Amino acid sequence: MKAALGLVTIVIKNRKRAAIVKFCESLRHFLMAVSWGGHESLVIPRCAFVKEDVYQEDNESHRHVRLYFGLEDADYLIKDLQQALLQSARI
Repeated sequence: MKAALGLVTIVIKNRKRAAIVKFCESLRHFLMAVSWGGHESLVIPRCAFVKEDVYQEDNESHRHVRLYFGLEDADYLIKDLQQALLQSARI
């Protein structure tokens, strides 16, 4: 492959674990998954692999969210990300 890939990692500014979970659960067009082999957009938060009693708000890696952008229309996905960010900001 010579072009850029559709796999990115973002850091959620809101340090609360509940806000990260709310963001991921609010996404309507990204499926929660750990496999990057399909054509659909996917999401997986790092905190899904960190036990709640071990989660550290100040540990930036615990706030990582990995996104895989599939073949859907970009505007469709951008709107989904925007509404999920608004939902999680309310926590």
